[in-house]
Parts: sequence; C-alpha cells; structure tokens
Amino acid sequence: MGQAHHNSQAYRNGQANQTSRPLNAGPAGAIGEAPVSTTPVSAPPCATTPINKVSTLTSAQPISPLRERLRRGAVTIAGKDGHPHLARPIDATDAGALIRCYDAMTDRGRWFRMLHHLPHLSEDMARDFCTPDPERDLCIVLEGDGPLEGEILGGARITGDKDGRCAEYSVTLRPEAEGLGLAHKALELVFEAAREMGYTHIWGTIHSENGPMLQLAHSLHLTVHRDPNDAALMVSEGDL
Repeated sequence: MGQAHHNSQAYRNGQANQTSRPLNAGPAGAIGEAPVSTTPVSAPPCATTPINKVSTLTSAQPISPLRERLRRGAVTIAGKDGHPHLARPIDATDAGALIRCYDAMTDRGRWFRMLHHLPHLSEDMARDFCTPDPERDLCIVLEGDGPLEGEILGGARITGDKDGRCAEYSVTLRPEAEGLGLAHKALELVFEAAREMGYTHIWGTIHSENGPMLQLAHSLHLTVHRDPNDAALMVSEGDL
C-alpha cells in the first residue's frame, strides 16, 4: 500500500530551518523514509479539522503510557481477519528485515514511498532508518508470523519538528499485509503516541496518484489539499 511521504526538509510555508533527519523506513520499506525528495513541502501552519481521537487502545482501567507498553511488547494490532500482530518500536537489529521488506514492495509502491526511484535500500540507509531520535520520534513495526515469521509486515512513524508542536507521519505495508486495515490502526497508534509526546499537529505528504493512501488520510479525518509547491503532491494534516 502507499504511504504518506515523510519529507522533513521543509514544512509550513517553506520553513527550512529544521534539521533534516532520516525517517525510520521500517518494515515494508516500511516506516518512514529518508529525506530524499528535493521538493520542499509547504503546508499551512495549522489545520482546522481535528483528527479522530477514538483510539483502538482505550481501556476502562488505567494504563501506562503508550510508548512504555510498546516497549514491553504489550500492544497488538488485529487486521480485518482478526489475526493479531505485535506492534513494537523499531530497533537497530531490524535493518536486515527492513531491507527485505523494501525489496518485497512493488516498483510503484517504492516510488510512492520515496517519491523518487530507489530500487534498493543500502545497509547504511537501513541502519539509519532503524535508529529514530528517541526524544522526538517514534517508529513502530508490525511483526509477521507464519510464512513471514521474523519479518516485518510494515509500520508507521512520526518525526517531530524542533518546535515540539508538529510532527510528520508516514506509514507503509508490504503487499502481503495490505487490505487488512493495519495501516489505519498503525497510524492511530502513532497519532496517540504523538499526543502523548505533546505534539498538537500532524502532517504528511502523499503522491496525488496514491489513491489508497489518500483514502486512508480521509478515513483518519485528516484535511487533504494540494501542495502549492508541487502539483504531484498532496498535503494531509490535522490537529491532534
């Protein structure tokens, strides 16, 4: 499935003072990507439509913060088939699985992920993607099982701006995991984590031909509009 392309080189009105950092391209080439696009993304400073705050993780009992539960391996995501998959933070040991996930994607899926032609992730890129900033970012991966045991199905990521208010998001799944609603639930997780981390606004960019990802953004109650700097891109955003 397609994914929001995470471009941390520029934000809000061409703001270029943010240090560009690689995104965690987890699983299915999965989670986030390096800031490889040279096209700056310009988005409004604030969205007027709040994101749906109904969480799939609600409980009648008090729970520990989401990131701590993810670290403990206490969070699973079930697809439409009812099969649960462990959701956990990505780590440095996932580099090999990340490369295999990216290789499993279609050429079109890789293009939508990176917004340029990148047929293969190098080991250095994979290692960088697997080490997000623990203070500002979160990347979760979904573990496979059965024939894909030991592999990564996909994942989602947020990367925070220096202002501590806004965070970019991205999501990707390998083809075997598409159509099960996992991308929607993975994004709900990282959006909840973003709120927990103090972010108030979330955004990402999507190729205008990436219909499934645009539909996903709408299903999450994000506002979607064309990037004024690039007619091929759409900006999706919302207040948390």
